[in-house]
Amino acid sequence: MMMIQIEIPDILPQGHGTSFKKGIADSLLELARTPINHTSNGHEESRQRGKEVGKCLAQEIAHIVKKPLRS
Repeated sequence: MMMIQIEIPDILPQGHGTSFKKGIADSLLELARTPINHTSNGHEESRQRGKEVGKCLAQEIAHIVKKPLRS
């Protein structure tokens, strides 16, 4: 399995996690070369794997946003 390490700013105010995740999604979707609802034949499993990675990323972002801000 390949690991990708990204930096998530720890200055996100509480309650801004959804907006941050939408920004990530917007950037990824802009790079799509096919319509968003289209999944090529035989690619369903890869799309599902991507959804699972997205869920993990969303959990990590939620964990960071819920931490109290540093003073």
